[in-house]
Amino acid sequence: MLLLAACGESRRMAVQDLASHEYLSSFTLHSLAGTRDGDRLHAQAIFSDSSSILTVELHFAIGSPTTLESGVWRWSRSGQLLSGAVASRSVTFLGGQDGPPSIGGTFDLLGADGVARYRVNIPVTQLKTGWRG
Repeated sequence: MLLLAACGESRRMAVQDLASHEYLSSFTLHSLAGTRDGDRLHAQAIFSDSSSILTVELHFAIGSPTTLESGVWRWSRSGQLLSGAVASRSVTFLGGQDGPPSIGGTFDLLGADGVARYRVNIPVTQLKTGWRG
């Protein structure tokens, strides 16, 4: 049994560098907030380490399946402001009919050239209300 548990899927890093392959294991999902409005969901994810903040704004169309309509990211890092669009690799949406919805997935952060520079992984997390993008 112990051997089978050890072979399970390893925990994915919250932020991965796809371009220069910098090791970003110190980044964690600091907060996830948003608001559902009918068949739309607006969410903001904030990732951070001790020195910088990565903000990802996501706008979803709720349906079967739920899809990312648009997204933008901003990262204040080493005195630079990096930014771009967001593309989804996977999205998981859980209801929210009787309470706040939950959202998760894997998203690519695109550079100005449209090429994926970073990847963020958001575990399915219940949204905190109060943010509206």
